[in-house]
Amino acid sequence: MAAVLLVGCWSTRQTATTAPAGVVAEPEVPQRQLTVTTFTATVNGISASGQLRVAEDSVIWVSVNKLVELGRGLATKDSVWLIAPIANGEFAGSYDDLSRLTRRQISYDDLQAIVTAEDADMQIESLAASLGLEMKVYITGRRKVKKLTFPFKK
Repeated sequence: MAAVLLVGCWSTRQTATTAPAGVVAEPEVPQRQLTVTTFTATVNGISASGQLRVAEDSVIWVSVNKLVELGRGLATKDSVWLIAPIANGEFAGSYDDLSRLTRRQISYDDLQAIVTAEDADMQIESLAASLGLEMKVYITGRRKVKKLTFPFKK
């Protein structure tokens, strides 16, 4: 997800800044147990840290920071939202739109499998490499929480 967030925001100048027809403007957020994964990553020599939150079969959030927020993302079953405030980049669209942008077939189930896998760091690095990025990821923690504490706001 971190690689998708970075690539999606990096290439946003070519994408629409409003949600296409059929994409829910404000995804409904489930109230269920979440898996929270913290990580550090180096992408093309730039280090950052972040957090992934996953409500299984429902929604994935990611936030990437280095002193300031570099980007955040939200993936639901039908849409993907990526925002890079520092670069004024945005992407809102379907998985077909994201697949065209990254030139790789990606679905919600693929993203969920990557970020919840025991070897999530290696899978994210592999995804980044297929997109031409040099990336190293270190998972620094994983825990379960019962309450949603990470709203997605634009």
